Amino acid sequence: MGPMREKTIRILELYSGIGGMHYASELANIGADVVFSVDINTSANDVYRHNFKQTNQQARNIESLSAKEINKLKPDLIMMSPPCQPFTRVGLKLDVKDPRCSSFLHLLDVLPQLETVAFVLMENVVGFEASEMRNAFIKALKSCGFVFREFLLSPTSFQIPNSRNRYYAIAKKSGNFPFGTETDIMTAIPSNYCSSDMQVPEKTLDPYLEKNLTDEKLACYLLPDKTLLKYWRILDVRQRTDVSSCCFTKAYTHYAEGTGSVLQHDVKESFHKKFAEFEEDGDVTHLKPLQLRYFTPREIANLMGFPAQFSFPENVSLRTRYRLLGNSLNVIVVSSLLKILMQ
Repeated sequence: MGPMREKTIRILELYSGIGGMHYASELANIGADVVFSVDINTSANDVYRHNFKQTNQQARNIESLSAKEINKLKPDLIMMSPPCQPFTRVGLKLDVKDPRCSSFLHLLDVLPQLETVAFVLMENVVGFEASEMRNAFIKALKSCGFVFREFLLSPTSFQIPNSRNRYYAIAKKSGNFPFGTETDIMTAIPSNYCSSDMQVPEKTLDPYLEKNLTDEKLACYLLPDKTLLKYWRILDVRQRTDVSSCCFTKAYTHYAEGTGSVLQHDVKESFHKKFAEFEEDGDVTHLKPLQLRYFTPREIANLMGFPAQFSFPENVSLRTRYRLLGNSLNVIVVSSLLKILMQ
């Protein structure tokens, strides 16, 4: 008989969204299998099933998952991205009292009864680290004998030209982490882990952009005149050669302020010249040659580390695509943390 094949790592993926965690586990190449995936959002589930036809994906409220049911699945690793509204700068900051936290609190309740779970990876928004919820999470981890490390990381520290600062926690039951402590939150991956096998991404926006957008397709993404006239002062306009872009949120294209960058599609025109002309007489036609447009869902997915084979079902509207991507996570950042956790 040949050498024993190492046991597959069984993943339970909670709040699975459009499958960012699943893609991260594939990219990390740790010999893992997502045995069960749960989310309550119907449109997210449609996209997930479209891309992962083999996975047992269920539309369930996580509060309906009992310790008994989870133990039957024998998961080694729980990956999760719980709802973040309770902690966001635009949320009401109700924290633990927010009803959207109840599924996460349920999970912390059953954690001590989970027999096979030896690893946890969690993603959340910045602000979580200062919440009551985080204290409850850390307390539960400690009482179950986990050691953990916390991070605040953005894709920009991975040379990806997009900022998306997020809170991450990794925890395991055996051994310890050879870096950091449980009292500080790290803002970079330890240098000896930035392994050479990680593809160094392209530093400018250009390689992430769709090539050969037809005029017809381009027309769908151009900023409307009324948006240009009303919001030109606050638009974050990027060039293809730029090495950064703002975080894309779920309200991208719906609200102009702070929801993500826009792109100057035509590189031949001078941005400063055209804006100077526009400022003189307020005639929006001066801006037309710049072809200011929204980043397409595919481009945002590229910046977020989703692989080329990821796609949306045809019937998902543009606005829903932006919303789902805005609620998702950076696949490359998560896969790097996953590698560290499983080493």
